[in-house]
Amino acid sequence: MIAVLALCVLSLQMLSFGTAEVSEVSKTELPLLLRPNLRVDPGAVVVVGRNATEEDVVASAFTRLGMQTWINESIRRIPFVRPDLKLNFAGISGITLNSMKITTVDIESARAANQGFFLVSVGGPEASLTTKRINTELPVRFLKDYQKDRWTVTTFVEGIPEHYYGDEYGIVAFLPNQSHLNGETLENVTNGHKQIGSLVAAGTTSKGTLAAAMCLRDILNGNSVEGRQLLRQLDKVLIWMVSGEEQVLHPVVVIVKYTEEGTAEIVDIFLF
Repeated sequence: MIAVLALCVLSLQMLSFGTAEVSEVSKTELPLLLRPNLRVDPGAVVVVGRNATEEDVVASAFTRLGMQTWINESIRRIPFVRPDLKLNFAGISGITLNSMKITTVDIESARAANQGFFLVSVGGPEASLTTKRINTELPVRFLKDYQKDRWTVTTFVEGIPEHYYGDEYGIVAFLPNQSHLNGETLENVTNGHKQIGSLVAAGTTSKGTLAAAMCLRDILNGNSVEGRQLLRQLDKVLIWMVSGEEQVLHPVVVIVKYTEEGTAEIVDIFLF
């Protein structure tokens, strides 16, 4: 009799555990991009500095095209790397993906800048107040040499500063707003706090800014082998959006250089 009672109690416990498990599953929310009737526009806001030069404006066009290509090509690129997500990406509405358009803001506005998942600042700290603000948070940043009256790209890796002097230098930087993308991020996004991270394409002069934008475009197009570390971090955002699986983001800074041939090259990459 005791054995029968024990068996009944065990069975009830198993049923209660099963019920709790089903309840948890029922509370699971759909990943961001698989939600019906979702408005996600804009996907990113490209901010051009108040003191932008003509080269800065051209750089912003390169950046905007690169960001749009990155979003559009994700539906083919990421399932190739992650075959387990093919069904997830197949479930994305074309309208949803198209609505992640890139918006350019010619006059710096805090309100407009916070409307996208990414804030993309184009132009150095003298051309753009947005870059000047983000610059203080970057592990590789612009420093002003007041004796020579010029900006440098300066690294602080291992505590030893290294300076890159010259009008031709710039940086492409990704700075996440938070290191983990998870359920809390989903709640923030759905409540209107969309921004996940900042991108910077900037130089010591407008020539360096143009070099940064050219390199960023090549990275986002998937045409830069050296720049894949940055592409991987950005792709993690899309993977989280379509799968809901937690992602860990790392800041990345790419030092670039404008060449005499009118092209740009990557000098160094730092993953933090």
